[in-house]
Amino acid sequence: MTDIGSYITELRNTVTVAGLNHEIWWVFKSKDTRPKYVKTLNRYPLFFSTSIHAHFVATLVALYRLYETRRDTYNIPQLLRRAKTDSRFTLAEVAEFGALYARAKPLWAKVCVLRNNAFGHRSTSLTVEEAFAEADVTPNEFTELIEVTKELLNAISHAYERSVHAFNLGSRRDVIRMLDDLSSTA
Repeated sequence: MTDIGSYITELRNTVTVAGLNHEIWWVFKSKDTRPKYVKTLNRYPLFFSTSIHAHFVATLVALYRLYETRRDTYNIPQLLRRAKTDSRFTLAEVAEFGALYARAKPLWAKVCVLRNNAFGHRSTSLTVEEAFAEADVTPNEFTELIEVTKELLNAISHAYERSVHAFNLGSRRDVIRMLDDLSSTA
């Protein structure tokens, strides 16, 4: 039986990957950054269109993995099941975990629509545009899902071993520096 510490470590890594990929994708797509770099992006159209797609899909895959319900994978539902039966957690802590999970679940459902109909699988009954319309998700909701997941993992980790994770890795600065370097060579 895999211990709770292994779940925490594995899921921290997954949410970190989701966050890093989301930051990269958002630098390329955001109205706050894209206009400044659109000429550079257009100088390398196949690279950047492929990169934008890859970072979006990587974000979706990682976010999906966090909350999938399979019993044979590291995921939050399995971690919560284990926490309910572990005497180290109080009923109040388990309830707190459940409340955070309840905040995440509707956001994850939107990820599922995209992953299951447009990216992980390609539905024959929905176009990609229809899948996005059905998901009705915003970039801020991806960020919210990432943040509530970090909060949930830190709540579990703190209750389990009195530790929290800083989640202080970021990719935005590196992407901006790369785009600035590419822009200066134009």
